[in-house]
Amino acid sequence: MFCRWSVAALLALAAVQLPSAPTQSAWILPEATTTYTATATGRATDPDGATLTLSKAVASASDASAAEPRFGVVSATVPAESLRGRRVTLRGELQTRNAGGASLWMRVDKAAGMLMLDNGQDRALKGDTEWTPFAVTLPVLSSASSVAIGVILQGAGSLTARSVRFEVGARLQADGPIAPDAKAVLDAAIDIVRKHAWMSGNVDWTIVEPEVRLVAAGAGKSADVYPAIKYLLAALGDRHSFLMPPAATTAFRTGGAANPPIEVSSIADRIGYVKVPAYSGAEADAARNFATKAHEQLTATAAQAECGWIVDLRDNGGGNMWPMLAGLKPFLGDQPLGTFVGRDSTSPPWKAGDSVAVTPPVSLRGLEQAWVAVLTGPRTASSGEAVAISFKGRPRTRSFGQPTAGLSSANETFPLPDGAMILLTVSIEADRTGKQYGEKVDPDEVIPATPGNVAPLSRTDDATIAAAKSWLMRSCRIAAAVPASPQV
Repeated sequence: MFCRWSVAALLALAAVQLPSAPTQSAWILPEATTTYTATATGRATDPDGATLTLSKAVASASDASAAEPRFGVVSATVPAESLRGRRVTLRGELQTRNAGGASLWMRVDKAAGMLMLDNGQDRALKGDTEWTPFAVTLPVLSSASSVAIGVILQGAGSLTARSVRFEVGARLQADGPIAPDAKAVLDAAIDIVRKHAWMSGNVDWTIVEPEVRLVAAGAGKSADVYPAIKYLLAALGDRHSFLMPPAATTAFRTGGAANPPIEVSSIADRIGYVKVPAYSGAEADAARNFATKAHEQLTATAAQAECGWIVDLRDNGGGNMWPMLAGLKPFLGDQPLGTFVGRDSTSPPWKAGDSVAVTPPVSLRGLEQAWVAVLTGPRTASSGEAVAISFKGRPRTRSFGQPTAGLSSANETFPLPDGAMILLTVSIEADRTGKQYGEKVDPDEVIPATPGNVAPLSRTDDATIAAAKSWLMRSCRIAAAVPASPQV
């Protein structure tokens, strides 16, 4: 049922002469060096729209050593000059086959970077789906220079998008009505960010808050203010804060069982290899099971790892740090590992086992003194970086690879009235020595990035691992050459 102001708005819209969209640029398809393939016919700014396809076969073993992206994109840009002060929508129909996640996406840019993004991944189509309507809508603010549009495919599978059209909507109205439920969500978000964000002091609230409310004006339901909240979080400039819609929030709070486990194996030269994946979810039993399985694998492998261990974080994009640290507790023990440095205070030190209390078997106590090589790279992000920081200052430890993604800050969860949640950057991380981060975490030994040395995936023989093995083997020989202390 429409409320009165919604009907009035629709009637007013019918009487408004909307500008025609400018012509988009040519479509940009994935580079031939990737395993994604795509086609594009027509333009989204044409009356009949465009048809786009994007696909990727399951990667072969030879692909594992390549700098292979985790998603494929088809994109184009539309100049923003005639669009400023209006909402724009990219809509179409999608069909997928075995898709990891497929969606339309749109990004509004300014000269110095991004203003707003909706990549559609929070509602992406997965698996096999028939023709399904899909749309993304964003406001174009006065500082916008261009609008990027296209389709995105996460992982493998295929996507076909037909009748993909770029539409120009009504002008933004600062005094546009907003539904009470939507206003409650918006007000709560603004209040949370003002009070708690690490970068709140860098925001010119006299400019940003009116723009946020302009973007939200006319919202008929709480989800309609999400673009305004995303714009607010982007204005912080921390690159880490984000909004989680209600369905994703529920999945986060109750999820965890579907996470891949920590992988433990022995490789050549009596070295153990531990690959730590990202972890999503906060369900307690799943987190404990994740850590327990890691301890079981370490127990099964320890006898073959007399010369030390490699802890590979290069493919760890973050999530919940506590299950990861609990799984690695045999290496980290009960020592203070780091702190969160906020605007007004510093937290007590964090330890492995905080929040996820799983006691490792007594047989693994010796791993606290084991030699450990930690591997990082540009995909090591967020909580993955926190794990890397947890090893900083640990004796018999050295890190190898490339600098991390630069999100070594801590997000706190803040619920919104409609069940959505803001994950807000409230502090930066410091290691056990007191060194503060907040940006990229540099390894002790930088290994130059090469096509065979960026995405580890399932390989254990790239240049970074070779450097780590060499250090571990030298350390092992030196330790073996030191005579045992005489018995008294």
